[in-house]
Amino acid sequence: MLRALLRPKQLKRLETRTAVAFIIGPLLFALGSWLQLDTSQSPHWALGLLALGSVFFTAGGWWQLQQARIGEHVLPKDGRQWEWCGLRCALTQSLGTVLFNIETFSSWNQQQPNAELWLVLGILPNVMGSILFLISAVYGLQEVGHGKLLVFEPDHLGWWISIVNALGSVWFMQSAIAGLPTNLTLEQVYNSTLSMRTTLLGSMAFAIVGILSLAECSEDEIRSIKAPPARKNL
Repeated sequence: MLRALLRPKQLKRLETRTAVAFIIGPLLFALGSWLQLDTSQSPHWALGLLALGSVFFTAGGWWQLQQARIGEHVLPKDGRQWEWCGLRCALTQSLGTVLFNIETFSSWNQQQPNAELWLVLGILPNVMGSILFLISAVYGLQEVGHGKLLVFEPDHLGWWISIVNALGSVWFMQSAIAGLPTNLTLEQVYNSTLSMRTTLLGSMAFAIVGILSLAECSEDEIRSIKAPPARKNL
């Protein structure tokens, strides 16, 4: 993996741009979350980093969707259902990133919105985006498992990508739940600290996904393609 990661990449390739976007975006998210946990820092900078990170998330999601659409053209019409999981994974994740754009930019531009705007532009997009990320993670697991939700393939780089991606999605969902309002009028949430910490953890997981995906771009260049080992179903 390290040899594949260090091999020169061509930024004009969709998979390379996707991987780079999914490294930069999550790292900005992680930095923004870390600044939010530091109460001595201005929230404006933290929210700005989250908003900028969401742009890279959306760019990565769009390029990933383009890759999936290209792959769709070679799929047989009478193929098995799991063969379409890649497209479904990219589509749901891309839609989720757009919702995160809405949530992060609304929070950045209106740091003290009224209760209605906070619910519609902040809370709901965050929850819906996190749900879509979870759905996307399930499709990703099914794709790498050829229709099975859980397989064990530690020698397969794609398996690690899907597993870490699912872990990041779970943390984002946990963040959204911890950020649910307990008092709309006072704009209080269940546990803001837990929400920020799990956003930080999820962001680091997605950054690792980006790094693994960047390595995957050169995986076939450093070793001959061979059949994967027998799949062990859980």
